Amino acid sequence: MFGALHRHARRGLLPGLLGVAVLGTILAISFDFDLPASGRRSGNMAGVGRTGGPCGSSTFATIEAVDESVARRIYVAELRGYEVRANIAHIAGSAELLAALQSADQTAVHAAVHAIVYTPHWHIVRLRVQQKGHVLADIGGPDIIAPVSGTLRVKGRSVGSFTMSVQDDLGYTKLVSRFIGVPLDLYRNGSPVMGTLQPPPALPGNGETLTVAHTKYQALVLDTKAFPTGTLKVALFVPEPAKALTGRSCAVVRNAAWGSVATHVAARFTPLSGQYGDFAHTLQGISGGRVLIRTGSVRLLGAGPAHLPHRGIVKYQGKTWAVFSWAPLPPARIYFLTPA
Repeated sequence: MFGALHRHARRGLLPGLLGVAVLGTILAISFDFDLPASGRRSGNMAGVGRTGGPCGSSTFATIEAVDESVARRIYVAELRGYEVRANIAHIAGSAELLAALQSADQTAVHAAVHAIVYTPHWHIVRLRVQQKGHVLADIGGPDIIAPVSGTLRVKGRSVGSFTMSVQDDLGYTKLVSRFIGVPLDLYRNGSPVMGTLQPPPALPGNGETLTVAHTKYQALVLDTKAFPTGTLKVALFVPEPAKALTGRSCAVVRNAAWGSVATHVAARFTPLSGQYGDFAHTLQGISGGRVLIRTGSVRLLGAGPAHLPHRGIVKYQGKTWAVFSWAPLPPARIYFLTPA
């Protein structure tokens, strides 16, 4: 599903974080929602800033909900995305592997697994093949996330089983931290494996508040699968929002958090103008939203409502969307429709 994510991770086109200050900048832009009605704001915008009162104590949770949604979508794609399905088909359809399993030739099984893992353009980071409970071959990296298992059959008869993954811990860490813009660490059996927050704290409880290097965070802890079995805990460390944000509506905070994700993703594609398609596919995949790019009334990418405010609420195809937009390459403007 997220082929562009894997390509960019492999190419090394994922440089350092933009920094969590981006969210503050985006929130400042989004404060237009809360301004009194003026010529600067379309009538479609009025409802966004006035949806409910101040977000108050729910500000942290509102931002965390967006971050959690993105982290989970990236993880699910590693379990069920297009690339996963394609690689399962490669493994299950390998004539060399199936023949080796039929003859119980461990040397041939190892050779077939090695060929599959190292076939160019097949992104398999680890593959383990078993027969009758015995591991015959296990090739790939040491720290792997999101394993997927299946049965190997010849004419309907089981000749073995496999466990494979298309993502390692480092790749997942890069994708999540750089697309959300917050630090995270991975833990197995309570011990840190790798991550971006240094020094790594002890595994926090979900919702726990902690201070690392003079910055206050709230931990969002997710359970994922380690390879080949077991649990890998992913701890996202969401920085404490500025106190001024608690006085804004939760709709503003939510839209700004989505805007922060959008701008982080856009920064991964250089030059952006030549990769609008990959950018839109990636952002839509990790958000469930829609991306449209227009120059004035000219559509460059994406279908959507005929009229789009720079900020506000729109209805399209029976759904309500909050609009976040910015113009990284004027006169083109990117419109990101996020679920309201």
